[in-house]
Amino acid sequence: MEFRKEPFMEFDFNKHFEEMMESHQLNTVVILGHMNPDGDAAGSVMGLAHYIHAVYPQYRVLPYLADTIDKGPKKLVVKDQVFSPFEKPEKELEETGKYGVIVCDTATRKRIIGFDLYEKAAASIVVDHHASDEGYGDVNYTKISEACAENVYGMLDWERWKKTEEATDCSQHPNAADYVYLGIVHDTACFERAETTTFQAALELLKMGVHHRAIVRTTHAQTLKDLEKQGMLLHMAKRAVNEKVAYVCIDQEDVRKYGISYEDIHPVAAILRDCDDLEMGFTMYEEKPDIWRCSFRSDGKWIDVNELILPFGGGGHAGAAGLRKETGNPESLRNEILQKIEEMTEGK
Repeated sequence: MEFRKEPFMEFDFNKHFEEMMESHQLNTVVILGHMNPDGDAAGSVMGLAHYIHAVYPQYRVLPYLADTIDKGPKKLVVKDQVFSPFEKPEKELEETGKYGVIVCDTATRKRIIGFDLYEKAAASIVVDHHASDEGYGDVNYTKISEACAENVYGMLDWERWKKTEEATDCSQHPNAADYVYLGIVHDTACFERAETTTFQAALELLKMGVHHRAIVRTTHAQTLKDLEKQGMLLHMAKRAVNEKVAYVCIDQEDVRKYGISYEDIHPVAAILRDCDDLEMGFTMYEEKPDIWRCSFRSDGKWIDVNELILPFGGGGHAGAAGLRKETGNPESLRNEILQKIEEMTEGK
């Protein structure tokens, strides 16, 4: 296995992709992201799918996102005229036989959507941006950054892509540049969290014809009903750790009683984090009996939430991380998390 943590352009995607396809005599590649894909996963997966489709027309490309994708990025993906990534491509792969796989924006194997497709692949490439990346895959390129899509931008040969796009006239639907920009916009909260390299990537993508306003609108996908549910959830928030932390915990009974989905609660941790009188927010959501999905948000300075939840089996970034945990005692898990927060922030 080749595991790299490198700056932009030191990872030659074209070289590694060509080697994978040719050495294993493959004609199909599957592109996967993480469970319940957000804008960054969707942008990275679909951006790579369109790039390969344009630059390597000899290969069959099958992106898979599943229909649990966030509502905002889904608004762009449903306009796609080349791919239908919401159905698992099992029948197509039965006809194909051997295939390669590319995984984007997924730090751990257990979070891959369509994990069995990854396991059955003849070869794999992993592109990620999480500090907690396991280093899995035959080739693993991980560069810690604000968005996996930013890494995708940096590793592709855009001049080659542009020539191919111009020759095939694929301008009437979302293309590779649109999707990569989508991923950057969503994972940086419309550039609220962005480094110089992020703005450089965005500028070059805009020069390729990306429609900034249309893509930014995909970050606003809430209805009045959504906001009403979020208001109710915020009313349930409890404070802890000298009132610097707030959390919301929703079990299966609450899910049924109030009709709360993961989409409803997912933004709440960030809303809490952004309150002037709080340093951190987190949510716990029982998506199935004894299966809890937790989201953690901070500014990354008061506390590194990736470091916080690594001992519990989660991971992510300093300012944003997630955990999926099986437990019949969520109170104990929550108390252990709060105790760990107190230990990590003592004296702050």
